[in-house]
Amino acid sequence: MRLMLIAMAAILVATAAQAAKLSSGTYVMQGGSYSIGVAEQDGTLVVTEPNKTSVYTPAADGSYHFTNPNNGITYGLRIVDDRTIEAFKPGNPGGAPTRLVLSGGASAGGAAPSGDVAERWSELASQYSAKIATDPANTQSWVACAGVAMKRSVASEAEANAYAREMAAMLRQMSAVSTPCPDVIRPSDW
Repeated sequence: MRLMLIAMAAILVATAAQAAKLSSGTYVMQGGSYSIGVAEQDGTLVVTEPNKTSVYTPAADGSYHFTNPNNGITYGLRIVDDRTIEAFKPGNPGGAPTRLVLSGGASAGGAAPSGDVAERWSELASQYSAKIATDPANTQSWVACAGVAMKRSVASEAEANAYAREMAAMLRQMSAVSTPCPDVIRPSDW
């Protein structure tokens, strides 16, 4: 009987996760500073990090999986609710998931940018991500620039501007005197 109750609970959790609708945007690790862009696209989750984009496909349990072609490791994402996801390694039952929450307030300031505008921001995110490898002395600046460009590709202008101001404050704490990427973190955000 106990085993049957555990199985039923697992099914209910998986069903609830499948029913949850993800809000696209920038997700930040709780208690940390790591962030990723996440968007639902054609039944998959597209994850944008400063140095790569990964497509997570649906798994039987309601989560989404991606296998890194460089190292063969499979990573998973689980939708907890419309503003929370968990990152985990499938097949590692003892490993605790990492919780990430949507950055910014509730849909303040309108809709995400259109396809062409979003693509332009996404390209800028890629350009700044490339600088991470070529200019390691300024990695934090380029990560911030790539992150804000990524946020601008998936969020409303108000949310993206708020995130840009957060990143500008972080850069100022590291003694930056002006924005390293005025096309992304604008002087008005500084």
